[in-house]
Amino acid sequence: MKFKEISPPREFEAGFDIKRTIKDCGRIELSPNEQVTFITDSGKEYDLTRKNFGFYATPSLNRRLKQFDLRAVLVKNRLDQFFILLVEKEKENLFDKYMEEEKMELVTWMDTTEALSNLDNALGTCTSVNNLTQTEQCPICSGNSLEKVFTYTSPPDGEISFPFSKDHTYYREYLQCTCCQHYISSSSIDLSTLYSGDYVASNYSDIDGIHKTFERIISLDPSQSDNVGRMASINDFSEKHFGTDFQGRTLLDVGSGLGVFPFGMKRSGWKCTAIDPDHNAVEHLEQFIGVKAAKGDFLTISDLDTFDVITFNKVLEHVNDPIEMLKKSRDYLKEGGFVYVEVPDGEMAALEGQSREEFFIDHLHVFSFSSITILAQKSGFTPVLVERVQEPSTKYTLRTFLRPTAM
Repeated sequence: MKFKEISPPREFEAGFDIKRTIKDCGRIELSPNEQVTFITDSGKEYDLTRKNFGFYATPSLNRRLKQFDLRAVLVKNRLDQFFILLVEKEKENLFDKYMEEEKMELVTWMDTTEALSNLDNALGTCTSVNNLTQTEQCPICSGNSLEKVFTYTSPPDGEISFPFSKDHTYYREYLQCTCCQHYISSSSIDLSTLYSGDYVASNYSDIDGIHKTFERIISLDPSQSDNVGRMASINDFSEKHFGTDFQGRTLLDVGSGLGVFPFGMKRSGWKCTAIDPDHNAVEHLEQFIGVKAAKGDFLTISDLDTFDVITFNKVLEHVNDPIEMLKKSRDYLKEGGFVYVEVPDGEMAALEGQSREEFFIDHLHVFSFSSITILAQKSGFTPVLVERVQEPSTKYTLRTFLRPTAM
């Protein structure tokens, strides 16, 4: 090994918005199979080994680096230049600050066997990019300027493990419309079976799991319940819309799932009907909580009555065409009635990063304040009220009350 010190060090600036001074201190010349080890003040070690073909730029990513609490991560800067960084464990907050200051994008962590296997599978089978659902136009405002904002090569913490995400290479992206700020999912994973049974089975296992989860949620302290706030908001609006005598009016809840909402509204005096595509959910709704229910897809179901109120509680983000589904509700809305829509708020969630549950795999759409308004207008409705809330569960949510626009 030969070392040549540069004294004084050569100094130069690096960075975009925030300039940092880098000091070039010297040159190390290694012969093949020679190694140098760099050590931090806290004792972390990083080895670089010369080979006759080049270098081992790092020790094993998921073993030796991990033993010294160094986490390898692939990042991309604003010029589409890629870098591998090593982040000291428990200094991730400094790394996050640096990424934000430099406006860099985290492509993938490379510090665990699972993460590296996912990357290996994605690159090896070439399915990650080639089989993505191609999206060239915003499905809400029809804008044709979309930017990739988030990339996932493994499920974020807390995401439900669905069968389809286990059986396929995990790769997905979120694109954002630069016009209306709407987020659109683009994935190599087939989500077509999600609501025919996978969703309920993955979340609750079976009918007993549905019952137990339902009981747990309705037993929550009101201050911890998202549903209590939802019901209060709808009842308050109904009192202004219909007058104080709205007891006994009819309500259709689309995509009811556990039925916590129609159960609560029934107890408030509403005549509730629920629709869900899963047979276990429908059985639970009818036999366990006593709510009239129908199994099927809202877009194709027939023989429905008309209703004073139709609600979509965290439903439209799960469907391919939310405009078509919302527009369909006009067919079943009584004259003088209104529609309530609740969707995840992507603008607020994105401020905390791509691992928020608003961006989990089952959300094909994540809305903005603008896109929920455009959704309403394109579906034949006029927004009466749009509000942005953070619920007790910490979910960021957009709520809107809609009246049909005169044709």
